[in-house]
Amino acid sequence: MSERRLRLYAAAAELFTRHGFSKTSIEDITRSAGVSKGSLYLEFRGKEELFEALVRHEFRAYLADANERIAADPEGGRLSRIYHHCIEALLHRDFIRALYTRDERVLAGILRQRGSQRYRPRVLLGAEFIDRMQQAGLIRPDTAPESLSHTLSLLTVGPLLAEPILRADDSPTLPETFAALASMIVTVFEIPGSDVVEGKRAFADLTREMDGVLGDQRPE
Repeated sequence: MSERRLRLYAAAAELFTRHGFSKTSIEDITRSAGVSKGSLYLEFRGKEELFEALVRHEFRAYLADANERIAADPEGGRLSRIYHHCIEALLHRDFIRALYTRDERVLAGILRQRGSQRYRPRVLLGAEFIDRMQQAGLIRPDTAPESLSHTLSLLTVGPLLAEPILRADDSPTLPETFAALASMIVTVFEIPGSDVVEGKRAFADLTREMDGVLGDQRPE
């Protein structure tokens, strides 16, 4: 990937997150990236194509970050630690976080053009992943994979949406809230003493699969 494209991605992610799609111009992006307007059109056909490419780029970077955190954690193969590291990676990527919370300020304009489902956040820990974790003896088998996957999605997006509404001076921070939820996952779903290697392998395989899907997508 060219340095020019990386600079455009970094500038666009910051500006789209700060001002939104509709209020960010091509000129704003190229000025922030330090490239000419013509250079942008060598990489993308326009702002919409840049936005779509940025979504794929940022999500792939998010997956890679989460996978690195999980691989480096001796207990990283446990569901609670996978959840924890996915959240930590998410909280460090403002643009992806905006997609997960359906931030209308960021997405206004692009949703009207492409529809509300196109930028719907992907379910990261899907039913197939949960089933593999159950088969490895890392998660209790008495919860349907589809139900547990949906629950984990709610435990990811819910606190992000509730934070601006419920925040008070004495409220815990978002990381503290997510840490409490991770502890609940240990108690409710995990099987003590299980081998974490297969959990790490399952997430690494998931990352490669999703990375391949994202890499195969091309703007229309």
